[in-house]
Amino acid sequence: MKILSCSTIIFIITLCVYLFDIQINTTSSIPIGIYTLDRNKGILGNNKTILFCLSNEYVEIAKTRGYLPVGKCKNGLSPIGKTIVASENDFVEITNEGIYVNGKLLPKTKPVPYDKNRQKLTYSKIKRILNKDEFLVASLKKDSFDSRYYGIVYRNEILGILKELFVI
Repeated sequence: MKILSCSTIIFIITLCVYLFDIQINTTSSIPIGIYTLDRNKGILGNNKTILFCLSNEYVEIAKTRGYLPVGKCKNGLSPIGKTIVASENDFVEITNEGIYVNGKLLPKTKPVPYDKNRQKLTYSKIKRILNKDEFLVASLKKDSFDSRYYGIVYRNEILGILKELFVI
């Protein structure tokens, strides 16, 4: 009886995760917790938390260095959850001091020269106004793997907007 009950509970949880697009975040990139994924990407902009698949030259670096676990993106990696800090018509600049949005330096976005394993990191050098469907993302923590390294995230890379159900 207990085995049947546990199996039934696991099945129901799995079904709910699938049907309601439940996402569980255990990293510090966004608050740890449980989210739903709203796949309607119609209203994307600053301060929205998104889930996206990395698709630029940093994919190989992320794979070989283990920055991202194996996951369901086409590149074989897990999607990334981050907050949009800049979007269409924002003037952005990434320098060795950090990410600037409309002339304001975002706190804790200074690129670090090496990762935790002492491997060299290079930051993305951008200085321009973002076009429609272009976004910069960050988590505003010192060692975040975000747009300061991989640059612009494009709308077609975004899976949807993360909405908090329960966060710690």
